[in-house]
Amino acid sequence: MDITQRRISRIARMVRTFTNRSMRREGVGPSELDLLLAVRFHPGITLTEVCRHLELDKGAAARQLASLETKGYIRREPNPNCLLYTSDAADDLT
Repeated sequence: MDITQRRISRIARMVRTFTNRSMRREGVGPSELDLLLAVRFHPGITLTEVCRHLELDKGAAARQLASLETKGYIRREPNPNCLLYTSDAADDLT
């Protein structure tokens, strides 16, 4: 591995560490952040689509969404399928 690749790897690790610490202060874990970003970049996504996109178990994704909804980062809009959107608080966070 050359010096450039090592530096890029180090920067990536530092960014990941910074992001995880920042999110931890807000009460959001790494897997919740992935889910939150998926909803943010795909507004109106359904739980099934989130599971397929992130390759998550539906039960685990539902628990994480419920947690994010309780924290005020996700809102659900009733429809034949429940549509997921990020809240203003999540937009400020991410």
